[in-house]
Amino acid sequence: MSLLNFQLPAPTPTLFASFLTLDQAILDALPIGVYACDVEGRIVRVNHRAVQLWGRAPKLGDVAQKFCGSFRVETLDGDFVPPEETPMAHVVRTGQSFEGVEAVVLNPDGRRWVARVNVAPLRDEDGEIVGGINCFLDVTHEHDMRLALERQQRTFDLAMIASRMGTWRYTLADNICIYDANAQALYGLTEARFPHDKDGVEAKFHPDDMELMWARVAKALDPAGDGRYDVEYRVKQRDGSWRWLSAWGLVEFEGEGAARKPVAIVGASRDLNELKQAEELQRLLTNELNHRVKNTLATVQSIVNQTLRSAGDVEAARSIVNARLLALSGAHDLLTARAWSGADLTDLVARAVAPFPSGQIVRDGPSLVVLPAQALALSLALHELATNAAKYGALSRPEGRVDISWDARDGQVDLSWRESGGPPVRPPSRRGFGSRLIALASRDLAGRFRLEFEPAGVRCLISAALATSGEGSGPPQGEAGDPM
Repeated sequence: MSLLNFQLPAPTPTLFASFLTLDQAILDALPIGVYACDVEGRIVRVNHRAVQLWGRAPKLGDVAQKFCGSFRVETLDGDFVPPEETPMAHVVRTGQSFEGVEAVVLNPDGRRWVARVNVAPLRDEDGEIVGGINCFLDVTHEHDMRLALERQQRTFDLAMIASRMGTWRYTLADNICIYDANAQALYGLTEARFPHDKDGVEAKFHPDDMELMWARVAKALDPAGDGRYDVEYRVKQRDGSWRWLSAWGLVEFEGEGAARKPVAIVGASRDLNELKQAEELQRLLTNELNHRVKNTLATVQSIVNQTLRSAGDVEAARSIVNARLLALSGAHDLLTARAWSGADLTDLVARAVAPFPSGQIVRDGPSLVVLPAQALALSLALHELATNAAKYGALSRPEGRVDISWDARDGQVDLSWRESGGPPVRPPSRRGFGSRLIALASRDLAGRFRLEFEPAGVRCLISAALATSGEGSGPPQGEAGDPM
């Protein structure tokens, strides 16, 4: 019988007397501490090992030292335990035994250690409690190892939770997989045991992933292989949605050589949903970027080609191209600030007419957000209108004025450009690139466009939808010819 599970025999009439007369050499030969108290708590017998563990020898029968011979006793949490509340005192009072109780003992030299005690009452020939016997041993190393193991387990559990991982064990004999709590949450399960039969697997795993999954399982179970298992698949959640998981593990084999056979797969799984969503977003963003780059290059090519065909010389062409590209760049800056979700029309108008005399331009309208393709088209259109006004219209004279106003109604924005105070306006004899750019850009606004050459000044009305989805393809290529 193990000393850790030491139990006293049933009380007999001569037990107490027999213990008191037991040869001290026998007690001292025991590898555990043993001592006995009377009903008053006075220590009446003690062996050598108890004295060693306590770090001092109690005086037998001393009324000042009751129920325990140690210097100080504490709970495992560090709370002081008075002698009258020790297990020995409780046993003497109630006759109830204690087995496997642990407490911290403090020795006179300051050493602290963990004791595991078994305490039982001692009775006389009439069955009356006349004392108690305590058998104890030092389990400090075992206690510390247990605490370290518990801390390690807590660290592991927290790491698994933080990393969104769960563990599982699949046994081939019963075709059952046991999931821990984290894995149950990942797989959308309500209990740890899950049957991996045909019905269970088809109900849980995505049909498009099962062929690869079973192929990886077969490869891992091959006795000639390394037993490694690694696969990604989708599993159905309790709400019917699908979650991407990454699963990996190692196969347990029994036997050697030709007798080697697989018995289980032990592994872990991790949530891949966010990674898969990020990969899909990256793919969409890459496609969107390619789309925008192509459209921007087409716009730039159109601007350069048409400007070179209509400009009088290289320097003039360079100046016009630079101005138009700056207008396009300004719109890109506004869109980038909003992650290409749109641009505020107030900022867009201000940026488009910034190179021109601010004292002659009046802007009036609420804060409205237009979509990216509309922002690019409007920016170029406003730039062409302002450039034409600076050359031939209201902005060519100090007293000239341009009123830009906009408002929203019925899901669209109406923008008005009205010039006054400039030289008399005559309709152009031919339609230049500026006019074509304005007209063709209106297609990306998903609305209407009207350019009027009134004698008092140029007037342009643009209507753009506010609630359309997607983006336009950028201003299409026009043809040569300036002015508007």
